[in-house]
Amino acid sequence: MKKRYFIIFAFCFCLRMLGQHNSDYMQYMFNGLLINPAYAGSRDALDITGLYRNQWMGIVGSPVMASLGAHTPLKNKHVSVGALLVNDKFGIFNHTRANLIYAYRFKLLEGNLSFGVQGGVDYYTSNWSKINTIQKDDPNFSVVNDTKVVPDAGFGTYYYSKVFYLGFSAPNLFNETISKYRTLIANTGFLLNVSDNVKIKPAAIVKYIYNSPVSANVSSTFYWKDFVGLGVGYTINSAAIAFVDVKVNEQLRFGYGYEYALNKLQTYTSGSHEIMLRYLFKYKINPVSTRYF
Repeated sequence: MKKRYFIIFAFCFCLRMLGQHNSDYMQYMFNGLLINPAYAGSRDALDITGLYRNQWMGIVGSPVMASLGAHTPLKNKHVSVGALLVNDKFGIFNHTRANLIYAYRFKLLEGNLSFGVQGGVDYYTSNWSKINTIQKDDPNFSVVNDTKVVPDAGFGTYYYSKVFYLGFSAPNLFNETISKYRTLIANTGFLLNVSDNVKIKPAAIVKYIYNSPVSANVSSTFYWKDFVGLGVGYTINSAAIAFVDVKVNEQLRFGYGYEYALNKLQTYTSGSHEIMLRYLFKYKINPVSTRYF
């Protein structure tokens, strides 16, 4: 148990020293607002999505993330707004960020091109007194709550049609008080119509944090009659992923993902779990026919 706690603490401490924690998501292809503000309004209706991720089960202090996002187009179909609330807990650290989002889109070729910006605050807390030290009452770890509140902003661009999407974003553009390690993300995907009942959606995402290794994930989702999608994915040199996307009804969808570590972490963890719920409201601007991203 002590060994497991030491591992996760070492991981979290490095995050604090090398850059702010930036969560990975298995189901990013269904929840684009988490990584790109330009995604706002792309569902053509009021969309509310919640996601919960428990990473590296079995390791004490492992990352736990919860998010709630909402976005909708306005009466002016070119303009969309949204809001995003994300909480990350890992080790002795707690990071909450809240953002308001604005996006503007216009027709381009067979789809839409959107530009989005977001602005808000990041709230960081750390409780160093939770650490068991060799020296009793070590003054270096006596701070109960160390807090910081800093402004943050980001931007993104997103092109999408009925069968293709491509996005670029910098969701943590100006946050230099905590870290100078900005995040850049690119993701893409397309839809293949195999038959009336079968569709395949390959997707890929690449994430780069300055002075950190590049993270890349590829996946494919196989849909049957628009009712259920079964997916598999691979994060390079890191993990294998399996997930399911279920259409409960025309407005409600449920998603579950499981991630199995392929590196040295597999000795200490049984894997990571992720749950997502998405509700699409019947808004004045009616939702388009079945959408896959």
